[in-house]
Amino acid sequence: MMKLIKRSSLGMTLMELSAMLVVVSIIALGMTSGAQAVILHYQTDTVRQDLRQYGNMIMREITQELKFAQKIEIDGQYGFSRLKLYEYFTDMTPNLYISCNPNTGIEFNSAIPLNGAMKFPNKGVFRGEGQREIYIKDFNVSYGNDTRAILALFKQTFVNITLTIGMESDVMDEANPVKEEHSFRRSIFLGTPYIQKKLTNSSVEDTDDV
Repeated sequence: MMKLIKRSSLGMTLMELSAMLVVVSIIALGMTSGAQAVILHYQTDTVRQDLRQYGNMIMREITQELKFAQKIEIDGQYGFSRLKLYEYFTDMTPNLYISCNPNTGIEFNSAIPLNGAMKFPNKGVFRGEGQREIYIKDFNVSYGNDTRAILALFKQTFVNITLTIGMESDVMDEANPVKEEHSFRRSIFLGTPYIQKKLTNSSVEDTDDV
């Protein structure tokens, strides 16, 4: 009996030690993978937050500029819509161009808004080649789409704006990069242009009556 107890107290056998090492390795691998996934999700959320903040702020600035314009025109550049804003209804030349550059995002008169403070978030931490790519998917501006003749004048002063920003992540173990799109939309009634057109139409009607 004493011999049996003495043999048992010598320690684990080689098989027991091997089994324990396997279990510990599996637990360590699981913890490492879990920690890595948490870090990658945190990094993606950080970039996504920058993207959303940019989209909301740039749409707010566009809305503010449109409120002060007395006349606007819509054309295109770089495959995106472009806005031409006139300070006064009688001006022949726009005082502000709002365009979309595929590399630098939304630009006011070919410059980054707010004196360069509102930069497109395609550069910075957790982004770039082999991590997360941020790009402009679409920038579309159109007048209201109501086809009723009675609302023709109203249609010309109602603008729909859509900015779509894409993010492509290549940081996980998936075979293909993960893509997502974030759209920012605004529908804006241009009060000043509406009043100006009403006044112009009234003047024309009065002239015709004379």
